Amino acid sequence: MRVREGVSGRRKKQVPVPRERRLRWGDASLTALLAAQCLTTFVAIPIAASDAAGRSLLDISHLVFAGVCAVALTRNLWIRAALLLSLAAFAAGPAVWNRVGAGLGVEAPHELIALVAFGFNLLVTVLVARRAFGPGRVTAHRVQGAVLVYLNVAALFAIAYSLIEAHSPGALRAAGSGMLATGAGSRTAELSYFSLSTITTAGYGDIVPVNPLARSLANLEAVFGQLFPATFLARLVALHLAHTTPAVPAGPVLPHDPDPSHGKPPAGS
Repeated sequence: MRVREGVSGRRKKQVPVPRERRLRWGDASLTALLAAQCLTTFVAIPIAASDAAGRSLLDISHLVFAGVCAVALTRNLWIRAALLLSLAAFAAGPAVWNRVGAGLGVEAPHELIALVAFGFNLLVTVLVARRAFGPGRVTAHRVQGAVLVYLNVAALFAIAYSLIEAHSPGALRAAGSGMLATGAGSRTAELSYFSLSTITTAGYGDIVPVNPLARSLANLEAVFGQLFPATFLARLVALHLAHTTPAVPAGPVLPHDPDPSHGKPPAGS
């Protein structure tokens, strides 16, 4: 591998060029993943609550996540295989999952889908966090990766709420009707909205946790939502500013004059 040389011609111990390019591509991929997550959270999930087109957007987002993570964020074959298998599970659709659920004796196959989604999002979150908070120069891409971790954690909590609601109906209640929506797309949109409201501590009060476990998770998410931006994200931003702010050149150093009377006007003048 080539190693870059310093200005003086002496060889410096630096990162080999192919690895350096791989690191840059890995950092840049965090921006693409953040765009995909924003598309999923703020566009695809709300649309999927009332329109089938949102399902296509969700599939595209899952494809982007799996592809980018497998190519840019890991070289482990097992992790790549897990990402691709999760993507295949999402692409299978409800019909296949109904057959799988019938074969396993599970009446609600959407719980299996939720477990696969939780594992997929958890794996992506770990890969992104390793890249964003790993060693190396803190770039703007890594700061955006930390924001992606924040949004991914909200998605993980939303899936956890859906599993609690599936096992204990009425664990979360809407202020008006008292029950959450029964449709899969509508319920996903409501729980995603509740999770984002909780992690940002907006707390509009239109959806409230009733089950003790759901309340505990909501408290944990609210604590994380306050501490993560104030500690980890703020630290990355500070390091990024320190790495990008040019150093102020020091002024000329004046020689020290040991004679204290030097430069003073003569007496009586």
